Amino acid sequence: MTFDRLGAFVPGARVADIFSGVGTMGMEAVSRGAASCVFFEADAEIHQLLRENVSTIAPDERTICWRTDIRRTSFRPRGGDDCLPYTLVFFDPPYRIADQIGPGGSLSAPLKLLSRDTLTTPDAIMVLRTPEHFDMPEIRGWRVHDCWKLSSMLIWIMTRPGAWEDEANDQPAIQPAAQ
Repeated sequence: MTFDRLGAFVPGARVADIFSGVGTMGMEAVSRGAASCVFFEADAEIHQLLRENVSTIAPDERTICWRTDIRRTSFRPRGGDDCLPYTLVFFDPPYRIADQIGPGGSLSAPLKLLSRDTLTTPDAIMVLRTPEHFDMPEIRGWRVHDCWKLSSMLIWIMTRPGAWEDEANDQPAIQPAAQ
């Protein structure tokens, strides 16, 4: 459902799959034609599973599996300059720390950092997943474009300020959520 909404935005995208776990979102993006995907995962055991998944499922694709703490990373992996700036970001923090997205929280600074032009393009899209009962705080450098409920989670489509305000231009359309 998420990828149906992203439509033509995925082919050719430079993807960051943050809190990637075993790589579900990034691997789906690669399978739909993304140019590259950098997977960010801190847990050592899960990172090993991620590496195995990527080497099995997409051995010939441009991918980087980076074991790093999201709260302290530069989002610029060694040898990954061709993967930057990101055009599509999946940000899927564990639900127990989703409340750290807001101002002053431990995820606030990484989200702000991701809004820099050196890391994401001005028309980048971030897909942010949270628990279903979550009030999205203001995130510096990002604004809510759309949101919908899927099972026990909310899927937030975030864009950089000024982007996607006139969807009649040459940018691929983000399909709106059904009401």
